Amino acid sequence: MGVFTYGTDTITIGDTGNIVLERLPIQEGDCEEFRLHRTVTYATTLADGSPFVYTVPPANEPDWVTDLASVPQLLTWLVPTSGKHLPAALVHDALVDDPAIDRYHADELFRDGMGDLEVGFIRRWLMWTAVTLETIRRRAGLMTKVRTFGSLLLIVLLGAAATVNLATDVTILPWMGTEEGVSGFFVETAFGLAGAIVIPVMLGVLLWAPVRTAGVIAGVSIAVLFHAMLLVAGVYGFYRLLEGTPRRLQQAVGIVLLLAATVVFTGSFLR
Repeated sequence: MGVFTYGTDTITIGDTGNIVLERLPIQEGDCEEFRLHRTVTYATTLADGSPFVYTVPPANEPDWVTDLASVPQLLTWLVPTSGKHLPAALVHDALVDDPAIDRYHADELFRDGMGDLEVGFIRRWLMWTAVTLETIRRRAGLMTKVRTFGSLLLIVLLGAAATVNLATDVTILPWMGTEEGVSGFFVETAFGLAGAIVIPVMLGVLLWAPVRTAGVIAGVSIAVLFHAMLLVAGVYGFYRLLEGTPRRLQQAVGIVLLLAATVVFTGSFLR
């Protein structure tokens, strides 16, 4: 059995501009936390022309810790926890806990900071939308939560209805209709995709004040990626369920899946 050991000597890093993080012992599950050993400062000019400078770790919190970019494991295939955006994520982690900073403003600084770090346009707007959702969950009033998360639930339900509409001869969504044949399948898909863009845009504009852009991005992303996210969620859920079982059961499930796949594969040649 292998053993990991960790040195106690101090590593001195020159003035290279690198971020220096100390990984702390994991207390629960797979959640990692890090202590920052070199300050990171973000300086920018706000929309009103005033300068803005912020440094982490905050001077009054020398033992401040971070979990880097807070991304659910289910979505790390789309947005990694570390990368070009890391300095902006560290600053954002401190800003959202600063009572002197409005959290919506902190989210905007995170987005703009990623732009200054040359993070891709699509990724930084997706990540801004994700942190804005968390801000709504934590800080918004009840009616705002109902409007925003209710619109996302409606989009999910419409996505499920579109799937049934596409897979059967039943017309559930009038803009998709029920077309026949292979060409009809692509016609229904095109109409469904159009609805997956237009409807979330309308809901975002109407229901997501004061962060309408986030509503549009969240709604369109969920609608367009509905089936991919459903598949990933199913596979991830099965993996998490299996991971918590005894090793012998995991082995048995693996053998059963292998045998089933072999039977199906063989049957494909005997049709």
